[in-house]
Amino acid sequence: MIQRWIIVGATGGLGSEIARELAGKGCELCLIGSPDSRDRLEENARDLENRSGHPVQIATLSATDSGRFASVLDELVQSGEPFGLIWAVGVLWDQVELQRDPERVREYHQINYTSASEFLELAATRMESSGVGHIVALGSPAGDRGRRSNYLYGAAKAALHIQLEGMRHRFAGTSIKVTTIKPGPTRTPMTAGLKQPLQAEPKPQAVRIVQAIERGKAVVYTPPVWWPIMHLIRHLPRFVFDKLDI
Repeated sequence: MIQRWIIVGATGGLGSEIARELAGKGCELCLIGSPDSRDRLEENARDLENRSGHPVQIATLSATDSGRFASVLDELVQSGEPFGLIWAVGVLWDQVELQRDPERVREYHQINYTSASEFLELAATRMESSGVGHIVALGSPAGDRGRRSNYLYGAAKAALHIQLEGMRHRFAGTSIKVTTIKPGPTRTPMTAGLKQPLQAEPKPQAVRIVQAIERGKAVVYTPPVWWPIMHLIRHLPRFVFDKLDI
């Protein structure tokens, strides 16, 4: 497994838990968080330094500030240096409110997909110079089929899934790996206040995600029960699917 990791979205939720798991394995970490979360980022860095025994670099970056993506990445990675990247940025806003506000939909997709698309491509180009690397991004089962309750969130994740699949094809036969993680609902600040079935706890989710990274998996549902659930939902006939309130 790659020993140096950049984690984008490392101030809370799954990003923080994944960082702790990697630190426990002695990995070197670079954390990227939003500008308004600098204090939490520094606190996380101190904790991770104790866990890993390595200094932890930090940087702040807004997901909507794509003009700084390349410079921030260059601050954290030397040319030709092998590294892995974990993209753990995402927001989950109310679907009904979004349907009434097209401007907010644009911002929603910027955070949930467009920013990821740009940052991952920049990272991939840098990985090509060393010939080794690992790209990991958090998608969602929501991207497997459009449902009335969250199709705008699902649309962003579906686009991310396709990009990651294309990147896997691009790097097939090389030492650059690409992993799509599809976590089911997880008890994090993003889902606070939402009533969702089968909510998982962040720590076991992070353990499964790091195991998938170590094994170089292509696509992973976590918890694993979401694979058969989404397989069924994807293959339901339309006349049955349209009667479901999901």
